[in-house]
Amino acid sequence: MIFTRRCAHDGPREEFEVRVLSKPGLAIVVAVGVALPAPSAWGATTSFFAAPGIGAMGAARFLPAAAPLPDGRVLVAGGSNAALLSSAELFNPATDTFSSTGLGTMAVAREGAASAPLPDGRVLIAGGGNGGYLTSAETFNPATGQFLTSGIGSLGIARYAAAAAPLPDGRGLVAAGFNNAGYLSSAEVFNPATGQFSSAGIGALNAARAYATAAPLSDGRVLVVGGFNGGGALSSAEVFNPATGQFSTAGIGSMSIPRGEASAVRLPNGRVLVVGGGNALASTLASAEVFDPATGQFSTAGLGAMSVRRVGAAVVALPDGRVLVAGGNSQDSPGLQSSAEVFEGAPEAGVAGGVFGDQTVGRRTGRQHLVVTSIAAQALQISSVSLGGANPGDFTIVADRCSGQRLAFRQTCTIEVDFTPASSGARSATVSLGDNEPVATVIPLTGTGVPQDSGPSGAQGPAGVRGPAGPAGKIRLVTCVSKRIKGRKRRVCTTKVITGTRTFTTARARASLLRGHVIYATGSVDHDGVVLHASRTLARGRYTLRLARRAHGRWIVSRQGVTIG
Repeated sequence: MIFTRRCAHDGPREEFEVRVLSKPGLAIVVAVGVALPAPSAWGATTSFFAAPGIGAMGAARFLPAAAPLPDGRVLVAGGSNAALLSSAELFNPATDTFSSTGLGTMAVAREGAASAPLPDGRVLIAGGGNGGYLTSAETFNPATGQFLTSGIGSLGIARYAAAAAPLPDGRGLVAAGFNNAGYLSSAEVFNPATGQFSSAGIGALNAARAYATAAPLSDGRVLVVGGFNGGGALSSAEVFNPATGQFSTAGIGSMSIPRGEASAVRLPNGRVLVVGGGNALASTLASAEVFDPATGQFSTAGLGAMSVRRVGAAVVALPDGRVLVAGGNSQDSPGLQSSAEVFEGAPEAGVAGGVFGDQTVGRRTGRQHLVVTSIAAQALQISSVSLGGANPGDFTIVADRCSGQRLAFRQTCTIEVDFTPASSGARSATVSLGDNEPVATVIPLTGTGVPQDSGPSGAQGPAGVRGPAGPAGKIRLVTCVSKRIKGRKRRVCTTKVITGTRTFTTARARASLLRGHVIYATGSVDHDGVVLHASRTLARGRYTLRLARRAHGRWIVSRQGVTIG
């Protein structure tokens, strides 16, 4: 717990504080003089925290349980202020207010419980403290507004101030914490199908830690970061891989400063925001940093600070791209917090498309749509679109529906691009957005030029693609997708015969399936016919099967119609 005593001190907006940080096995007394800054004004391209217009909770809450609900609201339950709390309230992002109307109370008042959303919309709340360290768990049902213990087992061991996060297969990870044995490095998972916890097949963390925070990553792993152990606050981080059941620090950097009782949440762009917390040097923190899973590193670049310094706050992503930060304890008045604020990420574009594959030299392809999506809370304003890069002459912007657009969170616009390779081999260019991002998006365009068809146009020709009749066979289309099966990402392929038996005139040829000049699948002829691997989604209709083989220094080509039903 953190207690604050405020003392009168001369000078405008300047205060002197004496704080006692009391952790299991750790007690630190910090006396600091604090000059409170005026509110900052942030530019349109900067990430920032904002409190105006955000309502306060009905009660101050330190170390509450919190999780998003399916309808976009946020549950904040339990925690402590002058006493342990069993009450709960919901934050509505449509009104930016909290309400406890229609909500029951927890079966057990808890501080420092672990919480995670479950696939069926319920919220798991496990462990915590109430005059001792708890093993019990309960769930919140948003359909009824009630907390239930029926059918819910207990943790394998008591855990106070553990970290929790949902896993891709629907289970919930509960890791680390503190109990009478000290700081914990163990972990376990909750299975909502059985209502039970299990540590079978789950490895230990690389560092024992309590008051750590966790957030799921886009690839299914879970980031666990910071916390306290017997040596003070931690800056280290590690990831849990549900495919192996193990924790690892490989390729994972450390935070810029140690943080215990910080809070973490995954942002829409896949990075993880870590806010607040405390350490023995800076005491309660208002700063934030971001973890990028692509690099494994943390950064503070471009991030503002919270309006209130907070430890043990509730932090949850909202459906409009913002992040709610509520409650906690602080060096700022009045100490224990009922206040809330939101984080709004700087404008950012997400892009899909730009890979054209093999295309015939000198021949214009069908148009490909580049889809631009706003993936941050602040609106993305696009003023211009331009071509550049190594081979800009090979690509043409034929339709620009993005310039002049202002995209709110998750809104999209499209840019249509043609590819006409000037020569064989790899070709590339870029589409650059002129927008209000801190660093404007550059979209890579790639394709490969292949020689023009040069085979004879008549019915006869040398032995090969247009030669004498060869083996009979089927046209088989193979489509592969990535699926997560039992926690592991696997590539699952299905094969479909897309026509009846046909006659092919070579057993050694390249095969392509086209509509117009757009290639939808590529493959080859084998002893039993043609095998094609889809590179684009195929709709019903008429396509052209092209077979090509190089013979006598030139390409021999044949074509036949194919119908996909």
